[in-house]
Amino acid sequence: MKIIKKINNNVAIGLDNDAREVVLFGKGIGFGQIPYELNDLSKINRTFYDVNPKFYQLFNEIDMEFLEFVSYMVDVVKSKIDGNWDSNLVFVLADHLSYSIKRTKAGMKINFPYSYEIEEQFPLFNKCAFWIVKNINKKMNVYLEKGEITCVAMHLISSHEGQNKNVETLSEKSSRILNKLTKIIEEHYDIKVDKNSVNYQRFRYHVLYFVKRKEAHETIEEENIEMFENMKNQYPQCYACVCEIEKFMEKEYNEPCSKDELLYLMIHINRLN
Repeated sequence: MKIIKKINNNVAIGLDNDAREVVLFGKGIGFGQIPYELNDLSKINRTFYDVNPKFYQLFNEIDMEFLEFVSYMVDVVKSKIDGNWDSNLVFVLADHLSYSIKRTKAGMKINFPYSYEIEEQFPLFNKCAFWIVKNINKKMNVYLEKGEITCVAMHLISSHEGQNKNVETLSEKSSRILNKLTKIIEEHYDIKVDKNSVNYQRFRYHVLYFVKRKEAHETIEEENIEMFENMKNQYPQCYACVCEIEKFMEKEYNEPCSKDELLYLMIHINRLN
């Protein structure tokens, strides 16, 4: 195994015997002069093929032990649900869960509604999501709200190939709305959003769930009014951008967005510009 790029001391990019690029986890694997030939393969704890490079920065943001734990849970899910899986699921899930944990520990409550529709239509995915959230709560000593089960289930469903027509239709609608919202942001700030960035991927997955809630006419309970007002006053340009998005979404679904929904959008948009 040839090590060709260092991410950090414990994560590196390598080339296997077929010259395929692979992300490698292992203590001290990125330490030393790069490139080099790794002869002791026992140093490798985990390998990940076909990883989107936009996730590389996550390896410096998320604790390796946490990534290992999420990897273990994804392996268990894959053993229970046959099919082809997106190779980036581990990192998508780790990013989402890590942010949810930080948000919860900081006292910021975003009560995503639990979807009984998802539970009914995708019982195995939902059961796996319930198991993941339960394990995260125990491992990290937090309490993620029940709505997080639906968030995790949506990540699993969207990362699994061979979905039914309803999910594909939802995916297509989400893509259309995501493109519109991105255009609104770019025109409002007169920028070009980097669609390869991790922050954009976070925004994309949020929009996916945002659309899912709107389709089901579910709203987030308004429990962060003070935080919303602070963000509104501190970032007036961002608030103006979110108001444009709200107009579009209200026209799309004929119902307003809650202040907590607008707050969460502001948090994501603030990271994009």
